[in-house]
Amino acid sequence: MRPLLLSTRTWFRWLSPTILFVGVFALLSVAAYGQSGVIKGLVLETNGGLALSGAQVTIDSLRRGAITDVNGAFTLGNIPPGTHRLKVSYLTYETNEQLITLGAKEIREVEILMTPIDLRGEEVIITAQALGQTQAINEQLNSDAIANIVSADRIQELPDVNAAEAIARLPGVAINRSGGEGQKVVIRGLEPKFAQITINGVSLPANDAGDRSVDLSLIAPELLDGIEVFKAPLPDMDAEAVGGTVNLKLRKAPQRFKLLAKGLWGYNDLHSDWRDHKGVFQMSSRLFDNKLGVVAQAGLERFNRGGDILQRTWRAERSNDTTDLTELLGNTLRLEDRQEIRRRYNTSLGLDYALGRSEFSLFGLYSRTTRDRFFMEERYSRSDQEIQYTGEDIFGTLDLFSLSLMANHDLGPLKIDWTLSNSRSNGQTPAAVSVNFRDNTSPFTGGNPDDDPITYLDFADPDPEQAVFRSVDVRTSSTLEVTRTATLNFELPYKWGDKIFGSLRFGGKYKAISRERKLDQRGENFYYLGSNEADRALARYALYRDSVPEANAPTTLPQNSLIPNIRSFLREGELDFEGLDGEAIPFSANLDPEQVNHWYRSQDAILNTDRNALVNNYEVDETVTAAYMMLKFRVGEWLTVIPGFRYEYSNNEYRAGLSTVSGRYGVNGFYFDTTTVQQYGEFLPHLHLKVKPTDWFDIRASYTQTLARPDFDWITPRIRVDENGLVVSGGNPNLRHMVSTNYDLVLTAYKGGYGLISATLFSKEIENIFYPFDIVMASDSLAEEFNYPQYRGYELNSYRNSPRARVYGFELDLQTTLSFLPKPLNGLVFNVNYARLLSETQFYFFTQKQVLVIPFPPVFDIIYDNQSRDVSMLSQTPHILRSSLGYDFKGFSARISAIYQSSKISAYSNDPSLDRFDREFWRFDASLKQQFGDNWSVFLNLNNLNNQQDISYTRNQSFLGTIQTYGLTGTLGLQYRIQ
Repeated sequence: MRPLLLSTRTWFRWLSPTILFVGVFALLSVAAYGQSGVIKGLVLETNGGLALSGAQVTIDSLRRGAITDVNGAFTLGNIPPGTHRLKVSYLTYETNEQLITLGAKEIREVEILMTPIDLRGEEVIITAQALGQTQAINEQLNSDAIANIVSADRIQELPDVNAAEAIARLPGVAINRSGGEGQKVVIRGLEPKFAQITINGVSLPANDAGDRSVDLSLIAPELLDGIEVFKAPLPDMDAEAVGGTVNLKLRKAPQRFKLLAKGLWGYNDLHSDWRDHKGVFQMSSRLFDNKLGVVAQAGLERFNRGGDILQRTWRAERSNDTTDLTELLGNTLRLEDRQEIRRRYNTSLGLDYALGRSEFSLFGLYSRTTRDRFFMEERYSRSDQEIQYTGEDIFGTLDLFSLSLMANHDLGPLKIDWTLSNSRSNGQTPAAVSVNFRDNTSPFTGGNPDDDPITYLDFADPDPEQAVFRSVDVRTSSTLEVTRTATLNFELPYKWGDKIFGSLRFGGKYKAISRERKLDQRGENFYYLGSNEADRALARYALYRDSVPEANAPTTLPQNSLIPNIRSFLREGELDFEGLDGEAIPFSANLDPEQVNHWYRSQDAILNTDRNALVNNYEVDETVTAAYMMLKFRVGEWLTVIPGFRYEYSNNEYRAGLSTVSGRYGVNGFYFDTTTVQQYGEFLPHLHLKVKPTDWFDIRASYTQTLARPDFDWITPRIRVDENGLVVSGGNPNLRHMVSTNYDLVLTAYKGGYGLISATLFSKEIENIFYPFDIVMASDSLAEEFNYPQYRGYELNSYRNSPRARVYGFELDLQTTLSFLPKPLNGLVFNVNYARLLSETQFYFFTQKQVLVIPFPPVFDIIYDNQSRDVSMLSQTPHILRSSLGYDFKGFSARISAIYQSSKISAYSNDPSLDRFDREFWRFDASLKQQFGDNWSVFLNLNNLNNQQDISYTRNQSFLGTIQTYGLTGTLGLQYRIQ
């Protein structure tokens, strides 16, 4: 659809009279409905009084209804005086009806107790896991949007490691891991940057250095009172959600005092580390006659996220005449030992205050993650007769802060809600210090360089004494993003006769994003020459050691005392590396991070500033002004139609630089700042339909349009021109946003006491999807097309839009409690879901061929051919299967879960036979919990029971690439809880 290029001023000329009209109407409504009353209440479970979220509360005669929140609370406003029949419905529970007499202007509070459905003529006890599943089903069935839910009880009873792990249990969702723990979500095969992440509806700032993705490992599950994944968002939600919207719901104080104290101790099997730990304290209460609610929480944790990485690389030779495939021969072998300790500190505070028919809420969240990493790498190159040793010490922090003020006003028939929020994400790496050593003295005793690179170890004869100190590099970086939002929403109910009713909802939103990326790099790479640089460095290090005696004395090559070697950087003890089948591979050089940092500190003042890093800096200012309208139209209980639209206008400014720097540390060339601006608007129609022909089956369909804005790295005008290599690389300031037209169809069958089964079909038709590409501007027309007319003949590494792409597939989901079985089998809870994901897009590349132009004397020319081929999207897993089996018996709860992900494409090559893939895998986790009395419990969590490894390969599994091993981890904990 062509964008509607309306200015913000023009849009508000239209919107302002509408808001004024609604304001006047609201005042008239307050006067007209001055005698109406309010019914507030709690819906609780009979056995134990647990809150039931997602229950449907209605007064059928008035066509008024509400859905209970995570605390089981509901509010029905604008109720005329008199006697009304209040009906409460909840899947797997008996329907409860009560007569409520309400006086003029009265605020009536009620408590509704729900009884589980009796399927076998005996007392029914709803167990912990069954209640969590039931809550999720009820919230999903009562949602106006197509959504999947993780309920509060399901999160709390047997919690996952973090929010990403909890979301990944839903159909069509995969996760990207970092250090073995879930970090980002991939919804329906679309990369994490295409998912909108919110907390209580407030957008979180992106915290990736280059794209728009959000690290969900920052969010502890104990903070949450539920997770909603909207796969077909409504018009009142942000449009930037091609993959979907993930809303993390923070806790709100319930009517009763609650307290949670949890401590756990953990073990990392790969590193035999028993020092992992986590502590959580949470308190919630209501004060001043229940008008003020307070929820406070604090937590800290320390986990070992280290791993072992083995990587083979292969070099492509000429095509085989028999198979017509490009021959792959051994190239290098890389062993990397990752040592990483992650610490997190979380705190949150939630306040809510009821003032008449208004409610105000203030939520604050702060989370800090520190990552203390030391990477050691050994790289074996048989053809180059070289072994490289690299050590890198990195300390980084990632801070997330979010503060939001919200209000809801019940003005008779008119409901108004608004939000003001300020969120900040700040990722910093004060210093990433890297040292490199190389042994070029024929460190191999034999072997064939064309063989599988793993065989290089059989013929390697490393001698650290001959490993020359090559270079030191220091990188400092920071990425700061601030997001500010303001929203205003109005909702007006209506009723036509006894059967037709609904509401009109409309409003607007303003969102401003400011981002700054800074990168500084310094270094020295002439030590191996034994020149003045090496002399000066050794002299400075000697002075440094006078005040820091723990720094080792420098060592040099046996045959040349002017050239430093690796010996003084090593520490005592052997270091084993875990290979594909668990075999131990010893490292040749065990580098000491303390000695690496001693060298850096001694040289800090004289390192060369690398001007090549300047091109990676940028600043971004984006604003989005939005307005929407949606009409909810209901005919009885069997039909709901929600037509609507959303309009978003973007005004964006990007500042970066053009660089032609070259030479050692960029001593030649120039750099100057550039600024680009993009302005555009998008009109996005929506249509949602729900048909409920029976009380146990419904059909949902939706037509929506969503959009995605390009990665920050891709759209900022960061241009680097390499005039020696004839290469232009960088962002594309003309990159367009992409628009997705989405179709969803969901069939759901459900029955109290049995559970839910659903089937979903979906398709996304995407315009202007963006992706990286590599091309040679071989003609004037091509150079003009990409706005580089002066660089004809250069290779261009940048980003572009593809006219069309398609993502489609289906999802199946089964959730059942098996409570209809006889004891003790009635405590079983079973969940299984499967997703089949497909996609179609194009990959653009160029090929080059040398041709003979003149036979004698021979003159050759290179012919470039720009081509494309049809492919599936990167990161999309074609098959995802998840299942879990839980069991509850009295105070005991257990759950074992499994996930299968099929092979997926990870990188495309000009030659299809050289494409790279991630291998399929199974992963198993288990959780156990035993309750003691009303308050105490002990729990055990085991993650990655089968030591699943992340493995990649080229072409087929005969050519393995990277093998990442993180091993089994476990935690044992004690919990005290008052609820």
